[in-house]
Amino acid sequence: MAASSFIITLVLLFIVSLSVLAKSSSKTTYTKATFISSASPTLVSPLKSKPSTATGWPSPSKAKARQQIANGYGIYNANNGVSASTSSSTLYAKKKGATQPVSSKKGKIQVVLLETVPKVGQSGDVVFVSSAIFQNQLKRSNKARLISEEEVQAMEAEKAAAEKEMLEEAIKTKQMLEEAMVEKISDAEQCATDGDDICGVALEMKRKAGPEGNLFGGVNPKMVMDALKQRYPQGSWDGRQVKLTEVKDSDGKDVKKKDIKHTGDYTVSVTLGKGVDVTFILSILEE
Repeated sequence: MAASSFIITLVLLFIVSLSVLAKSSSKTTYTKATFISSASPTLVSPLKSKPSTATGWPSPSKAKARQQIANGYGIYNANNGVSASTSSSTLYAKKKGATQPVSSKKGKIQVVLLETVPKVGQSGDVVFVSSAIFQNQLKRSNKARLISEEEVQAMEAEKAAAEKEMLEEAIKTKQMLEEAMVEKISDAEQCATDGDDICGVALEMKRKAGPEGNLFGGVNPKMVMDALKQRYPQGSWDGRQVKLTEVKDSDGKDVKKKDIKHTGDYTVSVTLGKGVDVTFILSILEE
């Protein structure tokens, strides 16, 4: 009987122990939370040194003097307000004051040609080309450079002034030839009354010729222009705008290729400038 009571007691003690252990394992422990205040922005001291000679931009150890605020979300430059995400090429352009290319509606950039480029333009022309053509062809071969709108305006003003001066010189040359023709007129009946005919010889050229007036070698446009320069040195004969445009014989027929083969009088027309043409009498005499 005593042994049975002892066993029952042990069983009860075991059950009580299991109950105590179960309660202790299910109990949740709470700890008071601690809040950490956010850090204040930290002022980074200015870094003073010269720009890197390799890149032209400050390196981490050698940077241009500046104030920056590190706030945990990036770096803000306190001097010019440019964020760290701004590309270095843009910053470098601003720093160096580089010419900003003028772009057209089609995305092309404006350049001035330093040499004549086939299918692009003549030397000195201001044209729009794609960025790829400029970078890969024109810039590498030093055939063009970027040009600003201010430079274009200055070039246009200079060009307009030069054109005005050339026009004035062309008008003076025309008047000079016309006056020379009037001085050569000895008889008023030489000129038709309608005023359409050209009267008076403005230029005489002597050449070797055969019995029937056939010239040895002929007279071409270049020879005529050279003779004009020699006879009227004060005239305006230079420039691409000056050219001999027409040669007609005494019967009013066009001379083939403007190459004179016989002695006689010829009507010659020369363009001296934009909208300025002069027509005069050229007399080819036997030498």
